[in-house]
Amino acid sequence: MRKGRLIFKIYREIHALEPRALPAAALQAAAVAVQPFVNILFSARLIERLTAGASFRALLPLLALALAVNLILFFLSAFLEDYSENQRRLLLSKENRRIADKLFGADCRTLEDPDFRTLLHKHTEAEQSRWARFPYFVWTTFRFLSGLFTFSISLVLLFPLLRLGFRTTGESFFERPVFLAALLGVILAMAGVILALAAHINKSYLKANEAYAELDRVFYCFLEVFGDYRTGKEIRLYKEQPLIDRLATTAILTDGEATLRRVSLHTAKTSSFVAVLGALAGFGVYWFIGVKGLLGLFPAHALVLYCGAFLQIINGIMMMANTFGKLREILPLSRIYFEILETKAQMTYGTRTFAGGAAEIEFRDVSFRYPNAASYALRHVNLTLHAGESLAAVGRNGSGKTTFVKLLCRLYDPTEGVVLLNGHPLPEYTKESLEALYAVVFQDYTVFAVPLADNVAASETADRARLLDALEKANLLSRVQALPNAERTYMTKTLDEAGVELSGGEAQKLALARALYKDAPVVALDEPTAALDPKAEAEIYRRFHTYVAGKTAVYISHRLSGCAFCDRIAVFDAGALCELGTHRDLLRQNGKYAALWNAQAQYYLDDDTHGKSD
Repeated sequence: MRKGRLIFKIYREIHALEPRALPAAALQAAAVAVQPFVNILFSARLIERLTAGASFRALLPLLALALAVNLILFFLSAFLEDYSENQRRLLLSKENRRIADKLFGADCRTLEDPDFRTLLHKHTEAEQSRWARFPYFVWTTFRFLSGLFTFSISLVLLFPLLRLGFRTTGESFFERPVFLAALLGVILAMAGVILALAAHINKSYLKANEAYAELDRVFYCFLEVFGDYRTGKEIRLYKEQPLIDRLATTAILTDGEATLRRVSLHTAKTSSFVAVLGALAGFGVYWFIGVKGLLGLFPAHALVLYCGAFLQIINGIMMMANTFGKLREILPLSRIYFEILETKAQMTYGTRTFAGGAAEIEFRDVSFRYPNAASYALRHVNLTLHAGESLAAVGRNGSGKTTFVKLLCRLYDPTEGVVLLNGHPLPEYTKESLEALYAVVFQDYTVFAVPLADNVAASETADRARLLDALEKANLLSRVQALPNAERTYMTKTLDEAGVELSGGEAQKLALARALYKDAPVVALDEPTAALDPKAEAEIYRRFHTYVAGKTAVYISHRLSGCAFCDRIAVFDAGALCELGTHRDLLRQNGKYAALWNAQAQYYLDDDTHGKSD
């Protein structure tokens, strides 16, 4: 995308997100640009009256007016500065909201794609390390407009002098129009040099900042881990502090400091060169104005006016040049924003709806390979999960159990084959139908920093009767009723100092209550209780199974004792469905399932469960 088109696209997006941000920046730029000229004009006017012999009393109204105008502009500028900053903050929030909406609607294939995750990381880092997001672009626009307004007002004030410079002639070089033409040429050349140097400075700064950001990322990553109470115990027990210090703190204090010093030195050199250019141009301007003044071509008060206006021209040029230099930093990061938003969903949905009732799911010759993976996670799986049936999926780590559940819930589409719901492929159904169809508890469930009721209901408007029923069935109600604000108690202390940290077992029960509250036709548990002992896990699975009786259910566990109650058991090995049957039938076959069962039997704590192996 060309720069001009991208800039226009950025302005259009900013206007769509926060329409007041750009007008506020423009008004602030106008107020800032006008301020120095007010004092220049009033100073020239005062000198004019003084040279005409005006008394101090006669100057008082002019002085009062100058003070009043300056006060008005001061308060107006302060108000516009605060207002514009608030608009930029609001713009940042809306920009984040746009990204969040994109993430909410993205499918798992997109979210787990390494390239997409890299884009997200760069976009987040732009705010944390460089503030190079849309608010920064608005601020840069403000700076550019300030320079443009300053330059334009200066030209208007200097027009009589420029006209005079091209019309009058004299004996010396400095009295001729060619001197003014040469001076303007030098100023334009200086503007070009400043533009090139500003671009070069910002390019170097961006490159160095990216190098520093890598170190910064490592530092804060380790800092977060070190300060987390959940990992702090292990760090202190194994005395991992020196390792973290070497990898993070030392690196940012040595390599990071060297990077910043190199950038600072380079910036100082180029800035000094720009300052020398500005001084030379200013010297030429003063020489030109002085020559014309000595020739008596304009009165004394105009000298103040012209000198001030010429210096403001240089100031305006430098502001605009620096703005163009910032584009090297802004535009690439803006492209990342649009790349994120324009990433196409890889899953499509149909118009068929699931109205409730029986839900039969069939895997028909299903194979699946994760993006960029070399081998298949599942191969040629054929299985029908009948309506109201309970199925246990068991097998060793990496056998394909979790992948089976992901395909069941259509978090992914099969690489080969098809998954059907009541005889129709899942992609034929609407997204809303499929989202309402499943209640799944994965092993990496989340407890959000919101009230417990909102955690369970996934909403701020929980049905209290359903909520209490779900908590009771999950064996969590008594614990919740003992909390300071019962079900309205915040989870964790992230958003509320009075928040409560649930134990691991209580958090697992909360995740189960969430699934029970949803009351979906198809439920699945993907080892959410893996941290519990076999007896406790088996008890929770049986209890949960009792409350979802009549629903289509899938249970995943490494511990076979916890799933022996299921109608059928699917045994996965190396991505293949190698055995399928009841607990007793599979034991009689003396195959993979029997081998796993016998290997685990010595650890079973429930005598009744153990007895089922007979």
